[in-house]
Amino acid sequence: MSSVAPFGGFGDVAVDSGRRTIPFEYAFRYKLTGSPSTVLNNTVTVSVEATFVAVSIGYGVIPEVSPVTIGLLPTPPPPPGPIILASITPKTAPEIAIGDLVKSLKGALVQSARTPRGDSILGAALRSGIRLNPRFADVALNAIEKGVVLSPSIASRLFEVVSPPPDQIQFLYALFDDGTGREFQSEPILNTAGLGISNGDRPFRYFPKPIVFKPRSTIRLQITEISDFTGDLHLSLQGYKVLGESGSPTATLRRRLKRRDGRP
Repeated sequence: MSSVAPFGGFGDVAVDSGRRTIPFEYAFRYKLTGSPSTVLNNTVTVSVEATFVAVSIGYGVIPEVSPVTIGLLPTPPPPPGPIILASITPKTAPEIAIGDLVKSLKGALVQSARTPRGDSILGAALRSGIRLNPRFADVALNAIEKGVVLSPSIASRLFEVVSPPPDQIQFLYALFDDGTGREFQSEPILNTAGLGISNGDRPFRYFPKPIVFKPRSTIRLQITEISDFTGDLHLSLQGYKVLGESGSPTATLRRRLKRRDGRP
């Protein structure tokens, strides 16, 4: 006897009514390099205990560049000898150069846990952009209008590195069953076409019909980068496991429980 496990009309699946199903997800993680055309592959192996039925697929991203506050570095003490006024005069906001901000950003990265990949993060930061620190934006704009010098405490925190908006990421994805050689698309699918954008506006999709992966199957999910976005990409296949199938460890356990209950 079998029954139909409903999923809101998105491809119902016939499931033996005597078998137990449990929710389950297989997760994939990728480190996006920011280099378009880079192909990344990740695989998971379905456990021996049960068949996995994939109902939907979803994703999310974590930008590599989190907000970093930067500004003018502290003014070094004047060198010995005659004091040159221009070398110690504080700068007004319009006089701050991009070189000042790059030096400040490098210093901030050295002091953070991001030091091992400081160069790549610096590049990502400069590609993403630099903006006024929202906490001091009004003060800065007022200082620019009046041409006054900012206090060192504000000048050192006047700007911040902007994290790239997650909804700007674009990539192609393709799903395979490496055991059978089956492909589940005619060609790789653009994420914004198949999944939506990662700001929460439909960042997942239901499959037209759930996909069944037998125990020991190798699921491969291939990603091809399109945008220059750097960070962590997380995808998950959402579905359930069907316990008690013939030949699986859960089937053996099911038979033992039946014998204890006196059932055939």
